[in-house]
Amino acid sequence: MALTLVEANKYSNTVLSKAVWDILIKDDPILPRVKFDDLVGNSLTYDRYTTAATAAWRDVGDTITEDTPVITQNTAQLRILIGDADVDAFLARTRSNIIDMEQEVIEQKTEAIKRTFLDSFIYGDNSANTKEPDGCQVLIASTTYNTVHAGSGTGTALSIDKLRQAIDLIKGPKELMIVSSKAMRRRVSTYLDSVGSAFPADRDQFGRMIRFFEDIPWEVSDYILDTETAASGAYAAKTGGANTSIFILNFANGGIRGLQAGPLTVEKKMSLETKDANRFRLKWYASQYLPNLVSCAKVDGIVAASAVVA
Repeated sequence: MALTLVEANKYSNTVLSKAVWDILIKDDPILPRVKFDDLVGNSLTYDRYTTAATAAWRDVGDTITEDTPVITQNTAQLRILIGDADVDAFLARTRSNIIDMEQEVIEQKTEAIKRTFLDSFIYGDNSANTKEPDGCQVLIASTTYNTVHAGSGTGTALSIDKLRQAIDLIKGPKELMIVSSKAMRRRVSTYLDSVGSAFPADRDQFGRMIRFFEDIPWEVSDYILDTETAASGAYAAKTGGANTSIFILNFANGGIRGLQAGPLTVEKKMSLETKDANRFRLKWYASQYLPNLVSCAKVDGIVAASAVVA
């Protein structure tokens, strides 16, 4: 059974586990919504339709050409996201009336795990770094099924029509969320204000006030950068340029999913031999994958500082 981190947190049986999971889902639009499949083993092999079957009208006596859908077998592998944190025993003892040093250090390390996961969730590229999983920029990259380029060359201003084209690419069950950088949402908001069509706002399932574009919640992520590079209109690198991307993520079945071998855990490694401190190890065996190419979409090659057009 796949659970979001919000739901999984209800099954945590220690105060420490609940605190760690609360940090993971706090102040982020993506992690509370992604459903994680718990995996026994180190990889998941799944089938993905890459070419649809066809049919045609024929005259009497015509030759019938057979074809079947093309199915590609893909493998999502778990990766190791890990970090150690030492708590100085003297500070833990002498500052205990001011701050819980162990809790503070674990919280900071959990934030680091979260930042690393979310950066890879967007920009992970296993071909460039075999230690990390592929992220959305790699998983959502087909101009046939899920990607619309804002223009050509090294980048172009976003047009609302391009965004609508990307939304229309998505098929199947829908649990959608548009996510962009903060600057990109401001640009879209400015455009909508100029044509008398401001973002409507409402509360989401978590009680937060959010904006909507054509009935789809629009969230912002600090992990989507405005420094992307484009080549021939397509995303090429996360830094080195002045571009950005907008993602339409789908958290329904077939959409973007997380993969883990159990939750993020905290282990106490006891006292260290070489210094007066206790070591804690935080580790998460996790990854993500996209079962269906037409479940999510993106617009890339957007010049982040340019005014949005129709």
